[in-house]
Formats: sequence, structure tokens, C-alpha cells
Amino acid sequence: MNLLFILWLWLVGLTTPRPTPCDVFGQIYVEKDPYLATFRVFVEKENEFNAHVIVFRETNPLFADKPGFWYFTDKRGFAHYSIAYVQDRNVADFVVYFTDRELYAGCNKR
Repeated sequence: MNLLFILWLWLVGLTTPRPTPCDVFGQIYVEKDPYLATFRVFVEKENEFNAHVIVFRETNPLFADKPGFWYFTDKRGFAHYSIAYVQDRNVADFVVYFTDRELYAGCNKR
């Protein structure tokens, strides 16, 4: 019976859809350990067209309600997602580019 329950939990975990980079918005907590984070993120510094998401840093959590609008919080319990910055693009779940203009923020359709 225990084996069947464990197998069922494993199968449910495989069929649960994982959020795409475009689903990540709202309050974000930055983890130091990449294994504790929901996503590992590589920051593109040169070209915004190479990024999956163009991110605008919001100053109010209420306005971080669309893809690309992130409000960074210091409280892990308030965060919708947690990210960890990585130095290698190959181990990242997705790539972001930070912009100063609200107009450019959003999901980069590639």
C-alpha cells in the first residue's frame, strides 16, 4: 500500500505543470542557494532580445501584477516565487534583462 501511494505521489508530481518564465511576476525573493529557489535565473546585461523576460523593478507590490513586473521582497513568506542568480547561462531556467522603462517590461516572445 505504501509503495502504491509513493508511486501515485511521484506521478502527480510529474503531471503538475511548472510555471513558464512568463508566469513569473509579483513578489520575488532572492535566494542565495540555487537549490532552494523556485527558479535559477541568468541576468543578460548586453541585449534584451536574448532574454526570456524583460523585467521592470516595481516599487509597490500592488503594481507587480503582469509578466515582467517584479517587486523584490526581503520576506520569503510573502514571495510568490523565489529566484537565485546564476553565473552560467546553461544551468539557468530562464534569462532576464532588467530595464528602467516600464513600457518595455514583459515576456519576450521568441
